[in-house]
Amino acid sequence: METRPYFVFGDLLANALAGALVGVLTSFVFGPSWNMFIAMVVGMFLGMFVSMFVALPMGALFGAMEVMVPVMTTGMVAGMVVSMAAAMAPVPAGRAAWLGVVSGVGSLLACTIANAWIKGRVAKWTS
Repeated sequence: METRPYFVFGDLLANALAGALVGVLTSFVFGPSWNMFIAMVVGMFLGMFVSMFVALPMGALFGAMEVMVPVMTTGMVAGMVVSMAAAMAPVPAGRAAWLGVVSGVGSLLACTIANAWIKGRVAKWTS
């Protein structure tokens, strides 16, 4: 399976951008006055909504399905991680952006591994 650097860079850029954006926005919305469980659920939905605006233009450049699934997963994960952290103590915007980027890279890695595993399983069934 050949992977071109253009698409790898695009996937990393899209997930890092979505994670940082969701992280910063959720750090502004949530604070220690929020219940942690409610903050996590609301942060997940907010992250999904915000990451859609990153996934659509990036999908046009790097492939819709290849970008959409990891970026939406990044939005959910970054939204949950930063909102839960902000529910415990205030999270500065820089730290929130960093947590979002790490969540984005982790989500991309998880989606890539899952994709390779599923393709391997499907290849065994069809051969």
